[in-house]
Amino acid sequence: MDAITGAMLIFAPSIVLKILGIDMPEKTSLLFLSWLGGFILGVGLSYFFALKNPSDGRLVWKITALTRFMVAAFIGWKIMANDLEMRWLLVAVSDAMVATFQCYGLRKNWWKEHA
Repeated sequence: MDAITGAMLIFAPSIVLKILGIDMPEKTSLLFLSWLGGFILGVGLSYFFALKNPSDGRLVWKITALTRFMVAAFIGWKIMANDLEMRWLLVAVSDAMVATFQCYGLRKNWWKEHA
């Protein structure tokens, strides 16, 4: 999910915004959105480390859960400050949900079985 979204933000940010129903920003903002896509792509690709070597799964989930919670908090803050459209809430909620799922899995030691 993140790897595809990140790649789309790098190469076709306007398509991602259209899918989310978000108004098209100015050209400079699209540049920063594409730059952000690089980070999102990195988060998405990091999950492959866990698939390739399950002993890395716990660390990957810790780092990506932290990243997702930070993104959700930032977006929530910016929505409340009226700096982002309410439609960005979908991104915040989905990141928070995935992070919560990962934290649950970490707490239940799902990755311990594979280490």
